[in-house]
Amino acid sequence: MIHLNPLTEQEFQDYLAFMISDYACEITKNFNLTLQSALEESEMMMSDLWKDGLLTEGQYLYNIQDSKTYEKVGILWYGLMPEINQAFLYHIFIDDLHRRKGYGKKTLEILQSMLKQSGIESIGLSVFGRNEVAYQLYKKLGYKNTSISMEFVL
Repeated sequence: MIHLNPLTEQEFQDYLAFMISDYACEITKNFNLTLQSALEESEMMMSDLWKDGLLTEGQYLYNIQDSKTYEKVGILWYGLMPEINQAFLYHIFIDDLHRRKGYGKKTLEILQSMLKQSGIESIGLSVFGRNEVAYQLYKKLGYKNTSISMEFVL
């Protein structure tokens, strides 16, 4: 159903620009920060996590491609922490036109299989509280809550 293909340098640069902006918008919606503060935080985080660009050790970024049509349907980003045998799912993004067709579920199942075969014992992730669709997908696939952050806005 899908293939995972590494991004080219240009795709990586395009993704970073998208991710900085998208993550900043999510931070703004979920944590009552100004967009400027959220952009600064997002840029700092991406710069830190991708300090050597696509060559950054332990970071993996793939295009999700439909194996029949060869169409790009999304992006997967995860990192490895071998010292604790854990991966961290930073981002799975399915393009609007391809949502609710099983691509997210299949991508996670393939990722889980790949990581298990390489000796990784668990996958951690964070999901914004307002992202109910993603939360339900993770629950359906057996992910468990390990912490819950809450806020009351005055």
